[in-house]
Amino acid sequence: MRIHFYKLHLGGNSFILIDTESEKQLAIKDYPEISKSICNRRYGVGSSGCIFLDEQNNVRVYRPDGTECADFYDALFCTARYAFDSGRMTKNSNGDYELKFNTLKGEKILKVISSREFEVVLGSAFSFSSGKIINSESTSIMETIEIDQHKIKMAGIHILSDILVTSPKTLSSKPFFLLYTKLREIFKPQKIFLTYSQAVTKETLCIRTIKRGENTSCASAAAALISSVISGTSNNGAVCVFTQGNKSLFEEQNLLVKDTDDSKKITILWDTQENSLRAIASGGYLFEGFFEY
Repeated sequence: MRIHFYKLHLGGNSFILIDTESEKQLAIKDYPEISKSICNRRYGVGSSGCIFLDEQNNVRVYRPDGTECADFYDALFCTARYAFDSGRMTKNSNGDYELKFNTLKGEKILKVISSREFEVVLGSAFSFSSGKIINSESTSIMETIEIDQHKIKMAGIHILSDILVTSPKTLSSKPFFLLYTKLREIFKPQKIFLTYSQAVTKETLCIRTIKRGENTSCASAAAALISSVISGTSNNGAVCVFTQGNKSLFEEQNLLVKDTDDSKKITILWDTQENSLRAIASGGYLFEGFFEY
């Protein structure tokens, strides 16, 4: 069976998208096995998940192990980009354009700001160690974790996923992936993601995270903003730029200029009165092709 697909990404986290309107031979019962094959990074195309989108804007997303996702905001932004480009937006009662998708958790609505900017509500965050809701009145969310007799200050934040946020300034001698591996062992079986966050300006954060999972880019950006706001280094809204390590302001500005499809950054807005986080972003195309299944 020959399957046409698109590969998109958000902040480096990639997904395969299959438009089932043009792939009538596919049955829902086949989605798990197709996902396992096409997402395989050795023998398939490789991605964090496989998106199946039909003509009614029903969206189903499967992980590389074939299990289905209920929440998938990174994948949702990739779906939004494709849906916009294929003319699937509608107007609401106020005359504003929006994209509506039917998911396992009900209808998801993204506001269309521009052809490369879509906005969605992420919700509120809480500390995954204490379970307490995090809001603008939270005085400190930092915790100390000891690794190899070295104490590291981190913020443990749950927003879509469990994110550990820390500053790369205090970890110059410890490689990113080595630290991530050690943290995974400490928190096992809990699934956590490590995020380095550095405020370049009050409106710009440089972040680095693991490019896996269905929510990782959105969750990491939101957690980074929360940590930065509470520490006083960021405003309630900031552009989070995904990088591979520390960058200067000049380098960050160059990255934004080259980011013509707006897929390497996410704008996070924190409404502190409602205690609600919103994300503005767009998936970006990597390539399209055919997969023999």
